[in-house]
Amino acid sequence: MPTWNLSGPSSPCQIERITYFCSEGALSRNVVTRSRVRPTGKYPSWKMERMLEWESRNELHAFRLLDCDPSVIRFVAQPCEIVYVQDGEVRRHYPDVYVELREKKELWEIKSDSWVSEPKILVRTVGLREALREHGLTYRLVLDHELAKPPRLQNANVLLRYGRRAVSESERESVRLLLRHKGCLSWAEACQGAYGVKGRKVLCRLVLEGYLTFDVDFPVCPGTRFFCSGRDI
Repeated sequence: MPTWNLSGPSSPCQIERITYFCSEGALSRNVVTRSRVRPTGKYPSWKMERMLEWESRNELHAFRLLDCDPSVIRFVAQPCEIVYVQDGEVRRHYPDVYVELREKKELWEIKSDSWVSEPKILVRTVGLREALREHGLTYRLVLDHELAKPPRLQNANVLLRYGRRAVSESERESVRLLLRHKGCLSWAEACQGAYGVKGRKVLCRLVLEGYLTFDVDFPVCPGTRFFCSGRDI
């Protein structure tokens, strides 16, 4: 996961309450409005099976990466309001994304790199990180350069371009037999139609679902090899 490790000024905070807004898809803030100067929009998440509203390119990048991470069970934009006390003052904070993984739950605050040196951001982040731990939540400050770091975002765009279509049982069985025979599948062969006219779509969808894997530290190219992740396709 792209995150920023912080060791900054500490100012303890106490959580008064956490109010979640995501149970029925409601937003804690109104995102897509005409009054916004910066780009906003809606992202079609295959994993969440609905549109998610984003208010910055950084949030859009985060949604794409989360949609492509098989370890992520679900994620929700603008999930909650946190009321907390820090330095004797009652404050409110609205994290950008709630992320649920198999073994933990996280709240993400997404910022540009220029924000990381802001004292108020550092103090809030360190304080909330400690306080939210008692509520079973990991609080993360996620920076834009990590979200846009190549080639992961580019790979995510490829997977989402081809992998939104569901895979039939016959297509799954075909991949099972091919893997049993060949050990791995190649992007070049998929593009050439060796796995059928929908070969690329099948490979990408099975990666999104966590059944196939490839080296995400290298861009998808003709030489990319796809392997079984260990899960039964």
